[in-house]
Amino acid sequence: MLSSDGPSSEGATILVGGPIHAVAGDPDATVEALRIEGRRVTVAGTLAEVRAADQASGQAAGPAIEVDLAGRCVLPGFVDAHTHPLMHGQCASWADLTGASTIDEVVKLLGEHARTIPGSGPIRGFGYDHHRLDGGRHPTALELDRAADDRTITIMQVSGHGFCVNTHGLAEAGITAATLTPQGGVIDRDDHGNPAGRVFDAACDLLTGPDGVKLGNHGPNLHLPDEPDDLARMLDDAQEQFLAAGITTVGDCQVTERELDAFVAARRGGRLAIRVVMYALSSHVQLLDRLPDRFEPGQELADEHLSFGGVKHYADGALTGGTAYLPCGCGATHGHLYHGPGELEELLLASAAAGRQTATHAQGPEAIQLVLDALDRAPHRPDLRHRIEHCGFPSTDQLATMRRLGVVPVPQPTQVHLYGEGVRRDHPDLADGMYPSGRIADAGVPVVLSSDAPVSSPDVLLACWAAETRLTAAGKVLGGDSRISRRQAFAGYTSGGAHAVRRDDVGTLAPGRLADLVVLDDDPFTVDTSRLPDLTVLETWVGGSPAWTLGEGMLSPARG
Repeated sequence: MLSSDGPSSEGATILVGGPIHAVAGDPDATVEALRIEGRRVTVAGTLAEVRAADQASGQAAGPAIEVDLAGRCVLPGFVDAHTHPLMHGQCASWADLTGASTIDEVVKLLGEHARTIPGSGPIRGFGYDHHRLDGGRHPTALELDRAADDRTITIMQVSGHGFCVNTHGLAEAGITAATLTPQGGVIDRDDHGNPAGRVFDAACDLLTGPDGVKLGNHGPNLHLPDEPDDLARMLDDAQEQFLAAGITTVGDCQVTERELDAFVAARRGGRLAIRVVMYALSSHVQLLDRLPDRFEPGQELADEHLSFGGVKHYADGALTGGTAYLPCGCGATHGHLYHGPGELEELLLASAAAGRQTATHAQGPEAIQLVLDALDRAPHRPDLRHRIEHCGFPSTDQLATMRRLGVVPVPQPTQVHLYGEGVRRDHPDLADGMYPSGRIADAGVPVVLSSDAPVSSPDVLLACWAAETRLTAAGKVLGGDSRISRRQAFAGYTSGGAHAVRRDDVGTLAPGRLADLVVLDDDPFTVDTSRLPDLTVLETWVGGSPAWTLGEGMLSPARG
């Protein structure tokens, strides 16, 4: 914990003794001191100005406690505008396949994980990247059988858009040669038409069991059966990791009943430490109309910690999973669209007509165009700030349209680093334009960065480094014209993220804003680029109080 001088009190706190970047993207907004009272910032300025304001406040609790930063650096709490907290916590309990470079290694890791799970329960893994496996392909059901042939095995591809399943798991899910492939889905088959193991996107509904959450052709279904106690633990684990990264507000971009119930339970139990803005999946938009059923009389779902932001839609599949709708350069198109002609437009127009912000997953240029065409036909509402999630390969003309319509793209720079070489292999003619934050900025479109965790880690420092360097895991630059400055990157994770989730009370440390902040061991705007990912988050504050500290972990949820 940071050291303080003066008497203990329940009054205000003054932070002083290190650089305080009240607005991450503005060098002129670096201040000497910050005064916090209750949950909010009251003054940001020189120490003399802050002390004078404190004396003038006349608070009954006496003078503010002065906390010495001892050279450490303060920034606004990070806002991760596109992530999946429950899914992130869920994957953390599965076999970690992120480092696997061969299918044999995948099998070995699954076998080791199976020995930690008693009985005959399912074996689950997360994070394999087929680009890194021998042959550059997905594991088959028969190969997964080598880890266990008498228990269900499901392993999630790193994109989060689908699974490879062993023979036992396919049989348990009732997936046979006679099973039809749904619109917006993938079921890989062998030469005889039998399922080969890969089940992606809309086809994942088949894996959730007869009583599980169903999405139809509205998104990849990753809701494997879990008990409420397990979901609570998964959410706690995710919050711990987000707070450790300095993240204080998240946009959950795929909310169904499962996510809503988990968040509500955490809120009621005093366990919701981070702020969550929820985006209801388009097939579950009825959640927005049934909110009163989820709450006791007098309760309201629109507080500072838990609120709905809008509706999540899907246009196409996953870039890193190989199902995004992308031209292959040979006169054909790989991947798929989730919806038939006109269906996506109807969904988007219905959301917009209801005054709801839309957040639409669109990777390929055609998918992006479908979204923009629909929004161009909707009533012009700049205040809604319609979003395009990922926005993989927008054209110059499409960026100009985004500016005109006030559309906000939400890409993930860490994925450029982690998966850029795989994209370069699959789409060499498009790869340099992957998640082009620099071109977005040059077009006058808001710069927003996010993690899409668990697809990439919630490590904000790594993300900002990746946005500044555009270096792939092979150490090669991918699209140098899409680099952004370090201040632009950190703004994209603070004020930019707040803009995307339509929150005007977070993202900066201006007077009247919520006192959500992160304390780093050094100043990210002065260290060498190579050191940026290695900076350490020391404390994360939510609502004027420490919510997480290095060495102690997550504390009691912050006030408010």
